[in-house]
Amino acid sequence: VINSAAQDMTQRQTELFANNCIQCHAFEPSGAPNIGDVNAWQQRSAKGEELLLRHVIEGFQGMPPLGYCSACNEQDFRVMVRAMADLPTPNTSEAN
Repeated sequence: VINSAAQDMTQRQTELFANNCIQCHAFEPSGAPNIGDVNAWQQRSAKGEELLLRHVIEGFQGMPPLGYCSACNEQDFRVMVRAMADLPTPNTSEAN
């Protein structure tokens, strides 16, 4: 099942995701929370997107800084974090 955040990824982001994130987040022995594992992501997601993003950029425990993706920018990371953790995509079309 593809979540709505994953559907928001551009072709470039999909390739970055496949070439970087999947290396650890698709294999149980890596120790990283696996893509689609609701239980593994529930507590992490509850801490919010900003903290998850900071962990990706700075590194956290076994997560290397930038997830080894030197080609990724902040927007790439935001979209990929939302897809991996199944976080909602913010609605930016509403007027404040």
